Amino acid sequence: MTLIIIALLFTQMTPVSAGTESTAARPESTATPSAGTVDQHAIGEEVIKGETEVRIEDMKPFFPAEIDPFSPVNDLLAPQTYVLDDALYRSVDSMTIPQYFAHSSYLRIPTERSFIYGEMMVFLPAFEQRVTNWDLQVSNSLGETVRRIARRGQPPAVITWDGRTDAGEPIAPGEVYSFTFNAYDAQGNQTRIPGTPQRVNGIVQEVGDEWVVSIAADQIFTEDGAQLLEQAAPRLDEAANVVKEKFKQQVIVHVYTERERLSAERCRVVEAELTRRVVLPAGTLSVVPRFVPGLQPKLSKIEIRIL
Repeated sequence: MTLIIIALLFTQMTPVSAGTESTAARPESTATPSAGTVDQHAIGEEVIKGETEVRIEDMKPFFPAEIDPFSPVNDLLAPQTYVLDDALYRSVDSMTIPQYFAHSSYLRIPTERSFIYGEMMVFLPAFEQRVTNWDLQVSNSLGETVRRIARRGQPPAVITWDGRTDAGEPIAPGEVYSFTFNAYDAQGNQTRIPGTPQRVNGIVQEVGDEWVVSIAADQIFTEDGAQLLEQAAPRLDEAANVVKEKFKQQVIVHVYTERERLSAERCRVVEAELTRRVVLPAGTLSVVPRFVPGLQPKLSKIEIRIL
């Protein structure tokens, strides 16, 4: 067996005779090398030598950066969004936008919305029988009707309410409102559908050329005091977000209570909290105490007017 292997190796290493094949017809790697210039390579290897020019055209995609400081948090700020991980609120900015934007005081802080923005919607069931006229009544906690919307014909599936009374005044935060829908057929038969009472903790509305944020005081302060509640931070963050987005020239804060001293103390706290959260030009933030003797504690409020 050893003799056969040696014979095969000798055969492969023997140069091809010039008489059996022209050197010009052989590849460069098999041409007979000149003495003293033999390349060392393994048996069965074929060494190919030569040069050629190759042009590689690699089209690299280019995407210009488009940075909107508000876009990373818009999804979390949507009213229908509920995020159970509190840590996400603190880290979403640094995860989605460059670091030099993440700590900007002009960015809105992600927080779950608790205020009412714009119109409120009342959803109604479908009516099998023909309705000739209907009305929606909104009442406060005393049973007083503050708004009545009446129309003729079949009611829509959703009725919108702008959060104002019949006199055009915004509803009061801290109050509980109930809804009653009445439908009448051609014979005058009444169908009455009561709604679940809803408490308004805060409301954001556009009034003329300004935006108004009204927050129930019991969402921010302890009862009959000026100490901040644990739940005050996200509510103040939410109010600051509106200020950052809507600010043009000035911010005026009114603090309503039944006592002058209490209003003044709460004013100082609100001013400090807004100053810490929002960067505004000097002299554009003013805080004014408002006290109304006999005002019900539940109707005490913080009203932020953004001009």
